[in-house]
Amino acid sequence: MQSLLPVGLSDIPMTKTVKLYCPRCEDIYNPKSSRHGAVDGAYFGTSFPHMLFQVHPNYLPSKNLERYVPRIFGFKVHDIANQQRFQDQARERYEAKRQLKSNTSSSSS
Repeated sequence: MQSLLPVGLSDIPMTKTVKLYCPRCEDIYNPKSSRHGAVDGAYFGTSFPHMLFQVHPNYLPSKNLERYVPRIFGFKVHDIANQQRFQDQARERYEAKRQLKSNTSSSSS
């Protein structure tokens, strides 16, 4: 329920449409309304929200210290799941690299 501010992704006219900046999470979103698709983002520029908060720091919302916790059927996903996924990807990269190396050495001999 945070109010969003218009922002452009480019200062060059006619390149990007307007996007919406959330000052609480500091992220940029695509607007839901189709009428925003016709508004040029360069009209607001890439620095509008940031300059606004420089001039009026009291408008800046307080940061939420609560972090999103991924859950499956209400149960928190254990941290080891991320670690195992990373290890599996590293193992696959290593195996692919090893196979490529063995293929190039066998073809050259």
